[in-house]
Amino acid sequence: MEVSDYVRAAFGVERVAVWLAAGVAVAVVVLAVGASGAGIVDPPTASFDGSYDADTHTVTITHAGGDTVSTARLALVVTGESGTNVATVNWSEDGGEKLAPGGTLSLDDPTVDADGDGDYFDADRTVGFPLTAGVTVEVRWTGRPLGGAGAQTVTLDTYAVGAN
Repeated sequence: MEVSDYVRAAFGVERVAVWLAAGVAVAVVVLAVGASGAGIVDPPTASFDGSYDADTHTVTITHAGGDTVSTARLALVVTGESGTNVATVNWSEDGGEKLAPGGTLSLDDPTVDADGDGDYFDADRTVGFPLTAGVTVEVRWTGRPLGGAGAQTVTLDTYAVGAN
């Protein structure tokens, strides 16, 4: 083998090493971007308050503080007084919004026409059973934490109607 053969072999190895390094860099970028777009996030640190209007049978849940949360990941699980009625209500119908502290969602039931217009669904969302003392409303977040095997649901806060 001549010197030029050794030089060609060395440059060939260098090319392979450069292309390998470039490939690894591209893979890291793709994984980082893919992870953020695939919903891989940690549960937010957020608190919620609830209020109840007994005249209109309306529960209002308010983001009281903490992280801004994607509404696509939030649901309210409403459990009736006896525990037999359960309704899951998505926070947002389109899911493309961010919920910051101060944001609210109101729920009502079909037993009271709060504004007298003949339409018993007066709040943002409705459930199919009476919202009275003893009902609980859980604010739940669902997402896939980084490194998690699958989706995880976390209860961020719970409001009990009539407990205040």
